[in-house]
Amino acid sequence: MKQCAVVLVLFVLCGCSLSGPALQSDAEKSQEYSSTAITLSDFSMKIVAHYQMQNNPVPADFDTRQFFALLEKIYPDQAKVAAIRENYRVSVRSLDSGYSVMLCDVQTNQKIMEDLSCHVNRVEIRSWENAASGQCAFEDNWRPYCK
Repeated sequence: MKQCAVVLVLFVLCGCSLSGPALQSDAEKSQEYSSTAITLSDFSMKIVAHYQMQNNPVPADFDTRQFFALLEKIYPDQAKVAAIRENYRVSVRSLDSGYSVMLCDVQTNQKIMEDLSCHVNRVEIRSWENAASGQCAFEDNWRPYCK
């Protein structure tokens, strides 16, 4: 009987330790994504300021490669740059005189957020807050978000 109880306790403990970190609660995801949104807003502030100081718009061919290359040059906390690169599927596109950066879940391909860089103090599209968030795709009708 004692052996059965010991085996049961070990099974429960091992099961919890194996599945615990992989299964995030909605509150944990919301906290993680909110923190990531703050980081993206800070990236946007630095990138927009970089081009404004040169009296230039964001280049028309601005993409994911250029996004990370610039951040590696100008962003003071490289650990945050690495965390975004490693934990999300990142896509960047040029928009008028700005840019958009979209983060998606690597495993599910669900869109988490899209920062349109038109409001440098917030991420405009916070898909993780929408239970029916869609597949990883840029917002076609983005202009209303920038008003």
